[in-house]
Amino acid sequence: MHRLRGSIALIMLGTLSLSTEISFAQQERVTNPPKFRESVSLDVNNAVLKKMGSVRDYLASQQWEDAVNTLRQISDEYGNSLYPESTGRYVRVSEYCQIFLSQFPPEAIAIYREKVDPRAKRWWEEAIAESSQQPLLNIVEQALMSSYGDDALYRLGNISWEQGALSQARAYWRKLIPVSNAGKQSSNPGVFLYPDTDLSVPEILARLILVSFFEGNFKRAEFELNVFRKRYPQAAGSLAGKRGNFVALLSDILSNRALVSLPDSTTAMQTFAGHQTRNYRAEKKVDVGAVAWSFRIPRTGNQEFTRKPAFKQAVAPGIFPVVHRDHVFFNDAERIYALNWKSGLPAWSTDQNASPVIYPSVLRGFFRKPFRPVVGVPRFTMTISEGRLYARMGPPVTSVAKDERLGLFSDLVCLDLDQGQGKLLWKISSSQLREQNFIWSFEGTPVISGSKLFVVLHRGFPQVQTNVACFSTETGELIWNQKVCMALRNIEEGVNYISHLLLTLAEGQLYLSTDMGAIASLDSDDGKINWVVTYPTQEESTHTELSDHMKTGMVPCLYDRGILYAAPQDSSLLMAFDADSGLLLWEREFPEPIRDLLGVNQSTLCVSGNQLFGLNKRTGTVSWKVGYQDPEGFGYGRGILAGKYVYWPLREEILVVDAEQGFLAQKIALGSMHGESGGNLVMVGGRLLIAQPGKLTAFDNYGRIQADDSRSVPTGLIK
Repeated sequence: MHRLRGSIALIMLGTLSLSTEISFAQQERVTNPPKFRESVSLDVNNAVLKKMGSVRDYLASQQWEDAVNTLRQISDEYGNSLYPESTGRYVRVSEYCQIFLSQFPPEAIAIYREKVDPRAKRWWEEAIAESSQQPLLNIVEQALMSSYGDDALYRLGNISWEQGALSQARAYWRKLIPVSNAGKQSSNPGVFLYPDTDLSVPEILARLILVSFFEGNFKRAEFELNVFRKRYPQAAGSLAGKRGNFVALLSDILSNRALVSLPDSTTAMQTFAGHQTRNYRAEKKVDVGAVAWSFRIPRTGNQEFTRKPAFKQAVAPGIFPVVHRDHVFFNDAERIYALNWKSGLPAWSTDQNASPVIYPSVLRGFFRKPFRPVVGVPRFTMTISEGRLYARMGPPVTSVAKDERLGLFSDLVCLDLDQGQGKLLWKISSSQLREQNFIWSFEGTPVISGSKLFVVLHRGFPQVQTNVACFSTETGELIWNQKVCMALRNIEEGVNYISHLLLTLAEGQLYLSTDMGAIASLDSDDGKINWVVTYPTQEESTHTELSDHMKTGMVPCLYDRGILYAAPQDSSLLMAFDADSGLLLWEREFPEPIRDLLGVNQSTLCVSGNQLFGLNKRTGTVSWKVGYQDPEGFGYGRGILAGKYVYWPLREEILVVDAEQGFLAQKIALGSMHGESGGNLVMVGGRLLIAQPGKLTAFDNYGRIQADDSRSVPTGLIK
C-alpha cells in the first residue's frame, strides 16, 4: 500500500514546494480510501458537527453574517475539541474554523474582519511596541483570518528563523502562499492557506528555499531555485541582509555549502534513540576491537514477568543505556546503575568494590511477583537533560488486571548527576494520580523541555485511556494532564499488560504513537491537541506474540525536518506525515513487524525488524534491504547510525551497512571473536557499548589491547 493524498502531499513533501499553484497544477488523482472502523474514541462533539452543517447552509444561501457568527461561536465554545476534517484525520476545532474561514467568499471574510480586526490590531501593536512574541501567537490562534494574520505569520516565521527552528519557520511562511485558480477548483487541501496576503509572495518563496538549504536539503533547494528562476526571474527585494535580484542572491548563497552548519551529532546519547526527536546519528563510525570491560546485571524479580522469549533467552535485550560525560547509566525496574564508560568501574569512584547502584540508595525488600498473569515485554529507558537523570521505576505493568492483588504503581524519579552524584531530587508515584478507583501508570521515560517534563499516562479500566501529562522539572508538580484517546481493552481483564510508550519532542510539539489506532500531536506549552490521525489496526495479537521481543518493538515517532515517521505496533503500516498539519504524505505496508525506526541519513530512512531496510524518505520506496532469512540471523537489538553507516546487531555479529547505498561495508564477529552477542548499541568516545540480555559490554577501538584484568568489573556488586 503506497498512497499520496493528492496535491497537498506534494506541497508537504516539498517535491514541488514553491507554491500551491505549482503543486495543484501537477496534482495526482487519488480516490478516497474506504472508511475503516476506528478502534479509538476521541473527543468529538456532535454539537459541533450539527452547527458546522448550519454554517454551510448559511453560506449556500449567502447569509454571510449568520455564517460568520455561528463559526465564531463554534470556535469560542468548542475550540479545544476535535473535528473530523477528513477520513482518519482530526484537527482542533479552532484550527478547522480558520481553515474553513479561509475558503469563505470575500464578502463573508470582510464581515469577519470587521468583527475581529480591532482586537487583532491591539495585539499587533503590542507585539511591535514590546517586541513580544505572545501577541503574535494570540493572533495566529484566535484571529488568523483577520487583516493582521498574514503579518503575524510572517513575523513569527522570522522569529523562528532567528532561533534556528527552521521547520517551524517553514510552517509559518508556507501558510502565506495563496491558492492558485487551479487549486481553488480542487478539493479542500485540509490546511490553512492565507487567501489574500499583500506580502511579497516571491520574497516568501525565496525564504522557503533558504530553509531547505540551511536544513541541509541541498538537492531540494536547487530544485526549488530552478522552479523559482522560471516563474519569478525578475523578482527583487531583501534577503539575508542584502538587496537585489532574488535569483542572483539565492544562487550566490546556494553555491556556498560551507554556510550550512548541520545539527551537532557529537552529543552523547541522552535518551532512547539518542535524542528526543528519536533521530540520532553519531559523528563517525568506530572500529570495534577487543572487549574492554563487561558488567553483568543482577537478576531481579521483574525479569521473571514474561513467558519464554525467542531463542530461549531468559531476558530480552530490553535495557537502553544513556550517557552523560564520563558515565553510562542504565536501569531495570528496581535499580539505576552508573558506571564510568572508560573503565567500567562504578561512577564517581576508583574502587571496583563500590556499589554501582545510585538508586535506590537503600535497597528495599524482595520483589513480589504479580498475582495475575503478565503479557508484554519489559523495556527500560531513561532521559538525561541539564545534568539531571529522569527514569520510570517500578513494575513495568501499565494496564493492571482488574483483580490484581498487588498495587502495581510506578514512579518517576529525578536524580542530580552534576551536583549530587545521583542524589534523588524528587519522586512522583502514580498512586498520587489515582482518580476515583482508576489506577494510572506511567508509560516510558519522559521527554524534557526547559522546566517542563512530559510523559505518557495509561490506565486499563473501565476503558483503556492514554493521556499526556506535564510536570515541573523543579518540583515534580503536575502542570497539565491532557486526554488523547480511549479504546476497548484488547486483552482479558484478568491479565496484566506491559507497554512502554515514548513521546517524541521537536520544535515545541509533542508527538505520540499510541499503538491503539491513533497518532497525535500536542502543543508542549499548554497540552492542546493539534491533530490526531487514526488508522486501521490489525487483528488482536496472541499473548505469545505480545510477549515475544522478536515480534514487538518499542517504536516512538521519528521527527526529521518537518516530517514525522510512525510505525505503530498495532498496524503493518509505516507512515510519513507533515508534522505541522498531520497530513499523510505516504504510507507503506510492511510484510514483517518493524521493531525500530533507526533514523534518517541524507535521503534514506533506516528501519529494522528481522531485516534492515533503507527507504527513500520522501516517497517511502524501499531502496535496499539487508539481512538473512534464517531466524538465527534476524536483527537482535537496536542499531545505531554513525557517520554514513548503520550498525545493525544480529545475535552473533554486527553488520555495518552504508545507509545510502545499502552495501555491506563490514561484519563484526561478536560470537566467534569475542564470545559475545548482539543487543542495543551505544556509541561514546569512539567506543561501542552493547546492552545485551543481562549484561553491558564495552569494546575498545581496534588495536587497543586490554592491559590487565583490573578493568573487568565483577558481577553486579551491590551494597
